[in-house]
Amino acid sequence: MVYLNIPDGDTVNDKIFTFFRLLLIMKSVSIKVLFAFAVLLTAAAVGSVSAYVINFEAPSEISSGDSFVLSGTSTLPEGFSSEVVVFKKAQVGNKQVGKFPFTIGADGIWTLKIDTAGWEPGTYSLEVQKDSDYSYGGSSDIAFTFTVAESAGQGQPEQTPSDATTATSVTTTGSTEQAATQSAQTSPSTPTPAPAAKTSPVAVWTALLGLAAVAGVFAVSERE
Repeated sequence: MVYLNIPDGDTVNDKIFTFFRLLLIMKSVSIKVLFAFAVLLTAAAVGSVSAYVINFEAPSEISSGDSFVLSGTSTLPEGFSSEVVVFKKAQVGNKQVGKFPFTIGADGIWTLKIDTAGWEPGTYSLEVQKDSDYSYGGSSDIAFTFTVAESAGQGQPEQTPSDATTATSVTTTGSTEQAATQSAQTSPSTPTPAPAAKTSPVAVWTALLGLAAVAGVFAVSERE
């Protein structure tokens, strides 16, 4: 409520003039307030229209050398292209390991395959790059942290072909000797047959000559 401070000595015309001046001032202030409020509403409306949403899903842990896929949806227009930048976190500064482009497809669907070949185990983060012509709303996923674990094959010395051949030969020889030892321990002993007696030819001829001599003596005795 506005109060007019009109001295008692003023005429009625002065009072009326002062009243209308006050109305004009109030009208001017009201117009400025309404104009500012309209500007704020317009800015809010424009901001809500230009704020786009982009979301995606990704595994929280993968093995070094494997590939993983970012898949998501967005209200960005079809054909919009940007990049995902991946960093390896460190105590002092983060090391960028790669940039991976992607494009928004039909119905706002987009996918991105990232290969981790050569990546060291550790904690990594990825960021969706912003575009000056397209602002992202607060509900967008533009950053993500994940872990790269050591693969099962890492940390073991690579076996050369010669080493593998030697190891196979040693294993085979050891297995053969062990099998032979077990066979000798478990198999019953078989007696070796004695060799058959052989008849000497000299003894045979000696016996025949003796018989012939006896027969000759017998014949001579009969003639006498």
